[in-house]
Amino acid sequence: MKIRYLAPLFLLILTLVACGPRPEPTPQAATNTPLQPAPTETPLPPRQTSPLPEPERSPLPQPGQSPISPLPTPPEPPATAAVTFLADELGISPDDVTVRSFEPVNWPDTSLGCPEPGMMYAQVITPGYSFLLEAAGEQYEVHTDLTGESVALCEPSAESLSDPANGPGRAFRSLLTHLTQASPGFGLDQMEEWAQQDITKAAMEGISTWAWRSGEWTIEMTFPAVPQPAYESVVFHQRAGTVWRGTLEAEGHVTPFYKPLAFSFEVKPCDETIPADTLDEWAGVDVTVQDGGVTIDQHAAYVCCAELALSAGRDGDVIRVIETNAGQACRCMCGYPIKATLTGLPSGTYTVEVWGVQHFDVHPLELLGRAEATIA
Repeated sequence: MKIRYLAPLFLLILTLVACGPRPEPTPQAATNTPLQPAPTETPLPPRQTSPLPEPERSPLPQPGQSPISPLPTPPEPPATAAVTFLADELGISPDDVTVRSFEPVNWPDTSLGCPEPGMMYAQVITPGYSFLLEAAGEQYEVHTDLTGESVALCEPSAESLSDPANGPGRAFRSLLTHLTQASPGFGLDQMEEWAQQDITKAAMEGISTWAWRSGEWTIEMTFPAVPQPAYESVVFHQRAGTVWRGTLEAEGHVTPFYKPLAFSFEVKPCDETIPADTLDEWAGVDVTVQDGGVTIDQHAAYVCCAELALSAGRDGDVIRVIETNAGQACRCMCGYPIKATLTGLPSGTYTVEVWGVQHFDVHPLELLGRAEATIA
């Protein structure tokens, strides 16, 4: 039995024929000169036609400096057993189950980290794997031994997140599940495997810091050695910078560092009547301040079979809107009119950046527009 992993490149090839023999422009939006600060709640100056300068590096340093390698692929028996077990539990085909992430774990006993009340388990170290699987939009944690002969569907508890025997992996998976549901525009669910690395500084005692990397995304978590800890967490993109800060508490509650942004957006149907050779001139981003909120009017030149999702994140006075193609990728191009609004921001001057459009590892994030906005 084959386990279904996300295969974006294969998807790209399959969809090439769907759009017909059309020109093959590069799928990227034109960039524009950043808009000037607005001193009051008035529309910012219109965008210019000169190229947008390259984005500055995020002030947040790259977590960890030593290179890391992707996690090895787990042996076929335990991976197959985990997928088959979940499929049987849900009454679906194994082909409808996707492996999101995994990690090798030494379980403290034969319960595989999922003890049931009233059951007795041999108290022996049991090497195995923890899999994060997805089916029908829901995520499940399945544990196995090394051979796949023993499998357990585990329901995380408040105690399990802070149990040292489980390591930091379970807390990471809990945070990842929250982020993929709360901020789908970040596209974290498109990251297939997360490479885990201990980046704890040698001088730190009683505190450990771990980083998980997939593609250009990094999730960093710090674990203090205190009862009922709150795990400080940062979500960072190699190009865009920090898009989220917050804490994960031992009982699984997630608290953002900043008050969640009131963010809404509308993507209108893609206009295929725009000539392909004029899409770069047509594309751009305008940012204005209206009624105490920020309005983003965007023309996005992108592939015509996309399904765009947007999410906004804040890091200090920088607001980053991340755009992800949650649909398909194909060769034809068209223009998407997009309107997004941000409300509930405290008074101050903000840098608003729009980054898009990512699609698995096929289309990386690029800076599409940047402007200053002042909320009185």
